[in-house]
Amino acid sequence: MEIKGFIENSLLEWEGKIASVVFLPRCNLRCHYCHAGHLIIHPERLESIPRDQVLDYARRQHGWLDGVAITGGEPTLHGEELLDLIREFRNIPLEVMVETNGTRPEWVARLIGGGLVEAIAMDVKAPLTPEDYERVCGVHVNVEDIRRSINVIKTSSVPHEFRVTLVPGLVGQEELERMVPDLQGAQQIALQNFKPDHCLSRELRQVVPFASEELDTFAQIVAPAAGRCVVRGRDHAALARSRQE
Repeated sequence: MEIKGFIENSLLEWEGKIASVVFLPRCNLRCHYCHAGHLIIHPERLESIPRDQVLDYARRQHGWLDGVAITGGEPTLHGEELLDLIREFRNIPLEVMVETNGTRPEWVARLIGGGLVEAIAMDVKAPLTPEDYERVCGVHVNVEDIRRSINVIKTSSVPHEFRVTLVPGLVGQEELERMVPDLQGAQQIALQNFKPDHCLSRELRQVVPFASEELDTFAQIVAPAAGRCVVRGRDHAALARSRQE
């Protein structure tokens, strides 16, 4: 398994933690708003970062770093290799969070059931119908797998967050209202305003993200479903408008 990106420390990826961020290549989805196309379309064109280099940094920073967030791409595609990497970080010891799209519930269950993660974040792309998921993700998705992952996460004791990316024309108020029943009982829901820069869809690169006021309205819709609701990316709309002017 190759590592294709590494941020030494971040205060943003794992809320409340100082964490390194490890980016793994490949994904089984092609979300139109994805801004990590370089990791999923031609990851072989990216320079790999030696695993030992990443682990050595983590060891040197032990005591200052709180943990490591492993993202992608879709980390669970790497199967046993992902588990081995997690164990190496935990042996330092550092806490580990994995970010997933939930399409492989058996691996989500292994991460949680095996006590391998201190936190998990799952992107929920759309209402749980095949048509909605394919419209957003660009490929056919077994939504029952998504539902299983959500339920595994919600019924666990592991701190978790479900993330919904908001995109005009793809995921807005009507979609959120249909997603709420499946997210009911979540520990935390994060609403994320999409970033038009570098989207896989060239058309979306011209779309202005939702305004801050609209995000507040959306938060009111989902807040009753979760213990906590947070909104990220309030500045994306203003930045996108300034670039168009």
